[in-house]
Amino acid sequence: MKTLNQKFIAALLVLLGIVLLSINLGVISLEIKEFFVAFYPLFIVLLGLKLLIDKLTKGSEVLFLSLFLLALGSLLCLDRLNIIVFQFSMIWKLWPLLIVYIGIQMFLKKRPFHVEIDWTYNADDEDGISFSNDDDVIGSHKERNRDSKKVFTVGEMKMNKQNWSVEPLKLRNVVGDYYFDFTKAYIPDKETPIHIKGMVADIKMLIPEDLPVKIDAVVKAGQINLFGEETRGKNCRMVYESSNYEMATRKVYIVLDVKVGDVRIDKV
Repeated sequence: MKTLNQKFIAALLVLLGIVLLSINLGVISLEIKEFFVAFYPLFIVLLGLKLLIDKLTKGSEVLFLSLFLLALGSLLCLDRLNIIVFQFSMIWKLWPLLIVYIGIQMFLKKRPFHVEIDWTYNADDEDGISFSNDDDVIGSHKERNRDSKKVFTVGEMKMNKQNWSVEPLKLRNVVGDYYFDFTKAYIPDKETPIHIKGMVADIKMLIPEDLPVKIDAVVKAGQINLFGEETRGKNCRMVYESSNYEMATRKVYIVLDVKVGDVRIDKV
């Protein structure tokens, strides 16, 4: 059964489609067309307000859509009032609303976001990650078998439990803090790839002296501290490879790619 919201939105879309089709076919007169062009932003604002009220009163999952429609409609209304210049074709400029949405969600949610990661590693696969609202998982990861999926909180991930298992990891995120203590880890007798890519991230790692590693760290804006050597500013990159890496069977290959952030890797 369709909810009242679904019916309202469906009716609005049908009405909008009919009006646009009539304009394109010349059925609607120029005066009506000008009236529609002048006032349709107000309907977008009203729809955004309705969705926002539904979010606040009924807990519906439409926060981003309501914020987007409110911003879009408000900017178009300001354009019609000749306060600013904003056309519908400039809608792509509203992408920072995604960052605003993530920040608001972090404030409002009692439990953190989670990112779901497929631990079946495939070098040709760039994806395999999806967002989840699993309320049963907080803090550290769920222990399952190697070919299953594991869930981490977006915002913070700590791998520092005693004998935590090092598995192939490929992670993409928007914002996150990461801490890996390989001195406490069980590391299998093979090369294990660890790939982390993010927009904003603070990454810290502890590497045991006897563990052969190969590291490629890139930070577009921020700093990298790799075994005491440091670089900071824009387009930072540091690489490192243990002298016995190629001959070793038990080793870790680490690739870090961060737009903005801080990377620190130490040996202990």
